[in-house]
Amino acid sequence: MKQVYLDQSISVNDVICLDTKQAHHIFDVLRTTQKEKIRIITKNSGVFFGHVENKPNLMIDSKVDVFKENQSITLCCALIKQDKFEWMLQKACELGVSKIVPFVSKNTIVKLDEKKAEKKLVRWNEILLAATKQCNRNTLVELEPVTSLKNLSNFKSECNLVAYEKESDASKHMAHYLKDDPQSITVCIGPEGGFEESEIQILNDFGYDNCSLGKNILRAETAACYVLSAIEYQNHVEG
Repeated sequence: MKQVYLDQSISVNDVICLDTKQAHHIFDVLRTTQKEKIRIITKNSGVFFGHVENKPNLMIDSKVDVFKENQSITLCCALIKQDKFEWMLQKACELGVSKIVPFVSKNTIVKLDEKKAEKKLVRWNEILLAATKQCNRNTLVELEPVTSLKNLSNFKSECNLVAYEKESDASKHMAHYLKDDPQSITVCIGPEGGFEESEIQILNDFGYDNCSLGKNILRAETAACYVLSAIEYQNHVEG
């Protein structure tokens, strides 16, 4: 089924004016007719069915009852090299992340000024939207502006973890923290060079617990996939 994604609140019987890009894709590329049903995903108001009218307008016909995620997953990820970070965004979306918080730490190689950061956010949101379409998600991933490690105290959940490659205590494997089936979880993942001990102390002071992801040292983008896959697996086991 053809899909449209709207970053706005809508209701049944609304007539929506699509932006130039989506209107071109729906009307000119896909040649959608008024008889076809279109699935509309919104950021805040749910999922709907609708149909096209005169370009660029879309009529909202009905609201759809969809399965609601029962767990909120926030991934705080340090900036890494562009190609790897963008790949990670795509896979995180496919694996069910709710919110992504990019941050800068001491070992972050990538440096962004305010202007570059704004441009990156636009591109990253486009990548997340494309991934949302590809995997047929019912929700859009919330992407926060780039922040500092010291601001990660603002993104805590019921369960708060920092993946730390030097954590050797077997009882602190991520599985230990997931077995209680937290309804919300935040996981922090460091850059290519890892976290400094002083940064781990800051996160611990915020209330983040160190956790291990196994005996091997993982690349940052691999760690993100590991974490989200583990959470999905645990949800399935609990279900």
